[in-house]
Amino acid sequence: MNLRKAAYFGLLRLRGQALGSSYERILQEDREGIPPDTTRRALVSLLSHCKQNVPYYSRLMQAAGDSYREDPEDYLRRLPVLTKSIIRNQSEGLKSADLARRHCYINFTSGSTGEPVRFIQDWHYADRAGAITLLFSRLAGREIGELELSLWGSSRDIIEGSENWRGRLINRLTRTRMLDAFRMTPQSMREFIKILNSECPKLVLAYAEAIYELARFAEREGLAVLPQAAVMTSAGTLYPFMRDKIIEVFQCRVFNRYGSREVGDVACERPGCNGLWVAPWGNYVEIVDGEGNRVPDGTEGEILVTSLNNYAMPLIRYGLGDRGILAPAGSDAPTVPGQRLQTVLGRTVDTLRSSDGTLVHGFYFVAILLFRDWVLRVQVVQKGLSHIVFRIVRANSDNHRQELDEVAAKTQRLMGDDCKVDFEFVDDIPAADSGKFRYTVTEIPPIQ
Repeated sequence: MNLRKAAYFGLLRLRGQALGSSYERILQEDREGIPPDTTRRALVSLLSHCKQNVPYYSRLMQAAGDSYREDPEDYLRRLPVLTKSIIRNQSEGLKSADLARRHCYINFTSGSTGEPVRFIQDWHYADRAGAITLLFSRLAGREIGELELSLWGSSRDIIEGSENWRGRLINRLTRTRMLDAFRMTPQSMREFIKILNSECPKLVLAYAEAIYELARFAEREGLAVLPQAAVMTSAGTLYPFMRDKIIEVFQCRVFNRYGSREVGDVACERPGCNGLWVAPWGNYVEIVDGEGNRVPDGTEGEILVTSLNNYAMPLIRYGLGDRGILAPAGSDAPTVPGQRLQTVLGRTVDTLRSSDGTLVHGFYFVAILLFRDWVLRVQVVQKGLSHIVFRIVRANSDNHRQELDEVAAKTQRLMGDDCKVDFEFVDDIPAADSGKFRYTVTEIPPIQ
């Protein structure tokens, strides 16, 4: 019997939270077979609630009709994309009329790409979202009560998860240890490696950028690293070069996870399933073009997510600000029902735009500079349609003018011959306020 799991679920049950029963039901369905209509039924229930209880959506659905019961996925096309601006301006209309009888709490977006947005969640959502997170960890090999080290970059998460008595108790029961990656120094990274080697966690949960930088540090310093059981990356784009380095240094499988504060954990890699499997109990994903119209599966576009469980303040067709590709239905013979994100390509704001309207993913510019021996860290900033700045932390003071000329030429090849390319050499490139490091930043406004 797993006493830690029983104590954890029991503690939450005393508070009125049903995380334990939600997790056991989801776990049972994952073992015995997930009903193929799981997401569709959840969509119908959510839309029915919105029509009756949420003024903003009630008005929209009166005009859109009642066909959501027959084909809820198609019905979503009739509803507008939900933006952060709409949430700010329509916050009262987005609240459910039965809010008073729900156990609700306030949450905020990270604000890493702008002003944080305030939204409401309830315990029903928290239970389902928490259950999906636990399932993702289990699929990576970690059971509740087995040691998990979280190399996390958000000071808010670390403070809320560790400093109050309830957070400390829950972390102790579940054997979750939080390591602050908000600012990683040589001394703290050496300590991280020491902890990994001595405590042998069942799972390392980390910001993608943080665990990658830790791997690079261990390699540069020649630090011995024992093989780990598994690494799960989240809260940032896991580029192929990052995955390769993490696997090389930590000698274990890497599971990529995708989600956000607003909608919880959306998708995660799992054994026997290519891409990131979208948990069918939690969210429904669409990929759209710049006008909000769906693109064919297998095509890159902006990610929209409909949260299936937040009835307090429903988020339908919510734009997370990321780009990705949905795998075509039935491709690669997936072993479990549900959508699959073929890949997550990064923030929409990480896509640079040339003066002729061409979109270029920011990683192209990072890649042409990052892998040079004299470069420790790089950030690419688009100042204007024809102005790119490379901010560089150097490993040495050697002059690399010829290589910089090569980088400038490759940049102009895609951005235009008239593109101005500057290089700034700095001592450090700090993370954003959320603790996440952004490899690319665009300072030009999006196309309206």
